[in-house]
Amino acid sequence: MPRMLDVSDAVRAEIGDEEADRLLAGDNAPGSYDCTSCRTPGDSAQERTSTVLFVGDETAVLAFAHATCLPSQVVQVTEEQLRGAVRSINADAGAPGGAPAQTVPQR
Repeated sequence: MPRMLDVSDAVRAEIGDEEADRLLAGDNAPGSYDCTSCRTPGDSAQERTSTVLFVGDETAVLAFAHATCLPSQVVQVTEEQLRGAVRSINADAGAPGGAPAQTVPQR
């Protein structure tokens, strides 16, 4: 089932057309997620969801947010900030509704 995802041109440029198309088709998109902005549960099958790509020096992490919280965008962060966020996300993944963000290989 296609997801209600927004993928900005900037995010598409970073992850590539093929990955963006897979996300929009629902292949790699989460069903439920915790919004990267407000941290409350969201569902990309039922509400508009933004893709937010956090880019460090060596790593990029694709996260999701309610479209009402954040637009789809690329956010430059330090590698240490990114590692800390991934540790936090992975720790939260065991909680109900927690879905880990997807790590996107740098192109």
